[in-house]
Amino acid sequence: MCKNKFYKNLFQSLSCFASIMVLVFALLIGFFESLHDGKNFGFILLIIALSLIALFFLIGFYWLFQKVIIDEKGIKIIFINKVLKKYKWEEVEIIEEANIMRNPALRIKLVNGLEIHLDKRKSIIKAIKKYSQKDIVIPEFFK
Repeated sequence: MCKNKFYKNLFQSLSCFASIMVLVFALLIGFFESLHDGKNFGFILLIIALSLIALFFLIGFYWLFQKVIIDEKGIKIIFINKVLKKYKWEEVEIIEEANIMRNPALRIKLVNGLEIHLDKRKSIIKAIKKYSQKDIVIPEFFK
């Protein structure tokens, strides 16, 4: 059985979270170093670190929890069980590999000029190959 429901922006979310965690780690090192000083203003670093993590989830909530469903009818993008966008396979012009925000992705170009970007994961590629009649195009600069 082929899974057909995926988190839409998983790779972008993970890479953004990893870069935020590098900064948070540096802030936490500063906090622990400040504990050795007489005047302890290190709690400010701790507040900044926690607020960065909170901002990531507050600002990114809409993008973090979007899902895409790929089935025989087409592609649906949903957010908390509400369909945001729905495209039939007849509307898909081309599916090609791309890099979006330095992450491997699939760019799905539609007849009306819009684009959908999905993470280039084996399970997504498998679902597209199963339900779509289009081949995934590899541009020359990726070869």
